Amino acid sequence: MALPDAELMRRVQERDTEAFGVLARRHERTLRLHLSRYVGPDDAEDLRQEVLIRLWDRARQWQGRGSPLAWLLRIGTNLALNHLRARRGTVSLDCPPEEGGEEMGDPSEELTRFSREESEFRDQAARLLELMEQMPEEKRTVLRLARLQDTKLADIADQLGVPLGTVKSRLHDATRWLEARWEEEE
Repeated sequence: MALPDAELMRRVQERDTEAFGVLARRHERTLRLHLSRYVGPDDAEDLRQEVLIRLWDRARQWQGRGSPLAWLLRIGTNLALNHLRARRGTVSLDCPPEEGGEEMGDPSEELTRFSREESEFRDQAARLLELMEQMPEEKRTVLRLARLQDTKLADIADQLGVPLGTVKSRLHDATRWLEARWEEEE
C-alpha cells in the first residue's frame, strides 16, 4: 500500500531518506513539467533538483497545511521566478544557421528582433507568475495543474483530495481572478 504524501512528508521531516526518494520519484514528472513551462526543459531539470534539495533541507517548514505537492510546486514557482528575473535582459548569442545549412549574413538585426520578442515574452511570463503568486493558494494550485501542466480535472481532484466540483469551481474562480488583475494592470 502506497503511503499518502502527507505521511511521506512527515517521515522526510524526520530525515527518512527512503520516504524522500518515494516522494521525489512520485512527483518527478509533475515538477519537471511545471518548471519547464516557466523556464524551458533545459533549465527545468536543474531547478527540479534544487526543489528536491530544498525539500530535504526545509522539510520542517511544511506545516501540514495544503498538500506536499502544492508546497513543492510553490517552491518550484519561486525558483522559476527568481531564475526568470535573473535572466531578464540576457540574450543567447547562439544563432543557428537558417534551414538548409546556410549561414545568416548579419545576425545583428535578427538577434535584436529575437532579443526584443524574448524579452517581452519573459516579462509577460514573469508578470503572469507574479499575479498568480497573489492568488489564494488553493486556486493557484488548481490553475497551475490544469493550465500549466495539462492535468485532467479528475486527477487534480484525486491529488488534492477534494471533490471534482470544487476543482472546477476553483479553476473558474482562479481564471476570472487572473483575467481581472491582468486587465487592471493593462
